[in-house]
Amino acid sequence: MTTLYKGSIYTDPPFWYALAFIFLFSVGGLTGLVLGAAGPDIYVHDTYFVVGHFHYVIFGGLGFGFFAAMHYWLPKISGRMYNCRIAKWACVVLFVGFNWLYFPMLLLGLQGMPRRYYDYLPEFAPLQFASTLGSWVLLAGLVMMFVNVLYGTFKGKPVADNPWGGETLEWKIASPLPHENFEEEPVVTSGPYEFLDSARNAGNGDAC
Repeated sequence: MTTLYKGSIYTDPPFWYALAFIFLFSVGGLTGLVLGAAGPDIYVHDTYFVVGHFHYVIFGGLGFGFFAAMHYWLPKISGRMYNCRIAKWACVVLFVGFNWLYFPMLLLGLQGMPRRYYDYLPEFAPLQFASTLGSWVLLAGLVMMFVNVLYGTFKGKPVADNPWGGETLEWKIASPLPHENFEEEPVVTSGPYEFLDSARNAGNGDAC
């Protein structure tokens, strides 16, 4: 995260999902330390704390990482751009809904709520209800995101071959992707780190 400090940052949808991934995966990693230590694991073993930790790692990590990649590569795959404003709102709704759903599970585990039970004691009801509300918010975010992505794939605004102003070779081929990447071997005249701030305004930079 400190690499963002004083950096040249474009706050496009892939960036939002990547930030969400970093935060959620960090929570998953930190809660994993609790489960990896013998002392606290005796207390939270086989409780809802494990369920919350698992989802922060798998859904918060793998899921949001996939969402970031999906929003980044869609223009190259389809040649069209989704609605960036809706994509950002969907990311916010997903982030809020995710934490609203799974953070109460960590608290339930600390209170002793066992996992793999279809029923629970009355004292666990408030957090269970809060978690249920969070699942509805998360579902709304997923629907918003996927509808926007699908609409952008088929009906979105056509974009140039390099909408993000990338310097690597995959952004030098046509969008949508042709069957053969290059008709002849490309000549590389610059490195991937020679990014120009004006790349987006040089005829290709028409992202968000």
